[in-house]
Amino acid sequence: MFIAFRVDANAIIGTGHVMRCLALAQALAARGSKCLFICRADGLGALAERIRQDGHQLATLPEGTTSPGGGLAHARFLPHGQTADAQACLDVLAQHPGPDWLVVDHYALDARWESAIRPATAKILVIDDLADRDHDCDALLDQNLRPATEANPYLNRTPAHCRHLLGPSHALLRPEFSVARQSRSNQTSTTPRLLVMFGGADREDLTGRAVRLLPPLLAAMAIDVVVGPLYAHREALAQGLAALPDAALHIAPANVAAVMAKADLALASPGTTSWERCALGLPSITLAVADNQVAMAEELARRGAHLYLGRSDAVSDSDLATALHLLAGNPHWRQAMADAASAITDGSGAARVSQFMNSSRLDVRTATPDDARMLHLWRNDPGVRQHTFDPSPIPWESHKAWFEAALSDSQRVVLIGQMGGTDVGCVRFDIRPAPNDHQARISIYLDPAHLGEGLAAPLLIAADAWLRDARPAISSTIAEVMADNEASRRAFLRAGYRHDHSVFIKQG
Repeated sequence: MFIAFRVDANAIIGTGHVMRCLALAQALAARGSKCLFICRADGLGALAERIRQDGHQLATLPEGTTSPGGGLAHARFLPHGQTADAQACLDVLAQHPGPDWLVVDHYALDARWESAIRPATAKILVIDDLADRDHDCDALLDQNLRPATEANPYLNRTPAHCRHLLGPSHALLRPEFSVARQSRSNQTSTTPRLLVMFGGADREDLTGRAVRLLPPLLAAMAIDVVVGPLYAHREALAQGLAALPDAALHIAPANVAAVMAKADLALASPGTTSWERCALGLPSITLAVADNQVAMAEELARRGAHLYLGRSDAVSDSDLATALHLLAGNPHWRQAMADAASAITDGSGAARVSQFMNSSRLDVRTATPDDARMLHLWRNDPGVRQHTFDPSPIPWESHKAWFEAALSDSQRVVLIGQMGGTDVGCVRFDIRPAPNDHQARISIYLDPAHLGEGLAAPLLIAADAWLRDARPAISSTIAEVMADNEASRRAFLRAGYRHDHSVFIKQG
C-alpha cells in the first residue's frame, strides 16, 4: 500500500503528532507499505531528517497567504488556513500515485479539509483526541483513555460508515516498547532510578524546573533526562545536570524505550508519552501542561496508573518535592502503580492499526451450518442478551433447530459480517409475507469481543447493500429497538434509518 501522512510539528504543538505517525508508518512499512509525510517546513527541524532516516519520503509545503479563520479552536496551529493547505496537499499528491490511505493528524483540520482532499485518496484515517470538530473520514483513531460509562464522542461527528478505533489498545507506539515491555523486570529497587521526560518541546521548561529541585532532594539517585529536538533550553539544562553525581542527558534518543526501561520512577506530563510509560509499567508522577491532558490524567489516576498532581502552574515546588519523596521511598506503591499502568496498554497498538488498515473492509456473507455454534455463543453473551426483547439464555438444542430452519427458509436471510476475514457480527432479515413482502424486518448483534468498536452502523450499511442486490423487490427495512438501547438507536440512525413510531406497553 501507499500511505500519506498530513502532520506538523513546531514549538507550539510539540513533536507528539509526528512521533506517533512515525510509529504507525514503521508498522505499515513492516508490512511492505510505502509512506509519504506531508509537513510544513517551519518548526519541523531535526524531525525532517528523522523521517528520512526511517525510510519515508518527505514533502514540505510552501508558505501560504490565506488567513486561518474557520472557527476552529486550534486554527492558530495552521496559520495559512485549511483552504490553502488542502490545495497545497493536492498539488503534492498529484505527483504521486493515489494513496490507499491518507492519515490526518492535525488539530486545525476538520471535515472541510478532508472533503476537499477526498478525490486524491482512497480512504482517510483521522487521528484525534479532542472530539471538538466534525470529520469526513473512513476511520477515526483516538487513543485516549475515557471512563467506561462515557458515550463515544465521535458518533455524531463522523460519517455512518466510519470505523472508530478507540482507547489505549490502539496507542501508536514504536515496536521497541512492546519488546522492552517483555524484557523489563517487574522488580523495583529500594533507591529508584529517576526518569525526567516532559515531551519533545517542553515549552514550559518543566524539565529545567525538575532538575533545579533535584540536588537537595535526590542527589544520590541515578537520573536520566530526556528532551526532544525542539527543546530550547539545552545549555542551561546541561549545566544543571553537571551538578548531579549520576545524571545523563538524552536528546531525542534513537531508542527512548531502552532509556525508559531502566527507570523505576518517572516525572512527566500526561500526554502521548503516558502510553509509553503504561506499556513499560513505569510508575510516574505527572503534571498537566494543557487542558486536553486533564481528563486523561484524572482517569489514569483513578485507575492507579500514575500519581497526578494537577496543572503544572498550580503545583508548588514543595508539592512536587513531597510527591518525589513519597514514591521514591515506597517500592510497594511503585509496584502497585506499575501493575495498574501495564494493564492499560500492551504497546502493540501500531501493529493493530496497521492490521486494520491492511484489512479494513467490512463485508457480509451468507451464514452456513458451521456458524451455528459461534452465533449461539454470541447470542447468549450477557452483554448481547441485555439488549434483546427476550434476555433469557437460549438452550443449544433450541438454537440449533431454529438455525437449521432459518437457513432453509426463503423468507429469512442470515448474514455474517466480516472484517479482514474475521467474523464480527450477525444481521438477520425476516421478509414479511404478502401483501407486505416489499418489507423486511432487520435485527443485528455483534461478536461480544467487538462491542463498542463502532461496527454496528457499518455492518448495517453492508447488509442493506447486500439486500438491495440480492432482493431488489424489498424497498424498506424495519427495526425494533428497545427504549434503553441507546447504542443501537444511534447505529440505525447513522446507517440511514429514521425514527418513525414508538411502542408503549403496559403490563398487567
